[in-house]
Amino acid sequence: MSGAPARRGGVRAVKKLHLDAPKSDINVTPLVDVCLVLLIIFMVITPMMSRGKEVKLPKTEFHYSRKDKMQPVIGVDADGVLWYEKIKLGEVNPGTIQQMKDSIKRGWDKVKDPENQGRVYLKADDSLPYSKVYPVLMAINEMGVTSIDLGTNEKGAK
Repeated sequence: MSGAPARRGGVRAVKKLHLDAPKSDINVTPLVDVCLVLLIIFMVITPMMSRGKEVKLPKTEFHYSRKDKMQPVIGVDADGVLWYEKIKLGEVNPGTIQQMKDSIKRGWDKVKDPENQGRVYLKADDSLPYSKVYPVLMAINEMGVTSIDLGTNEKGAK
């Protein structure tokens, strides 16, 4: 061994940690994470927001835009097929009209506001002849509804 005694439990020199200067870069990872989560939420929610069967609505000059009252939605597409919400009932005939009436009554039971229990929202394709829509209107009217809201688009809207 060498002539120098071994050090035990002695004081060691501690190096001072060198901290980097603050970074002026923006950390975009949390921003991207939040944006992706919002995108996924909107992708899931958006299809749920539209109610009823999507049909090409007639264009009107004076369009009344009122908030949705969550009333039952009836649709008649370009082929004359009757829809309740997004459920296909079939061609407009007495059997499907009776199914529609039963569905509307069940739909009114789900409406929380009693003021809206007698309301129906009707969406009919703009290329459909009136003779296909008339039996549906008459059947809804025979149910004693207080209001039939007709779906339309504004002429200026694309």
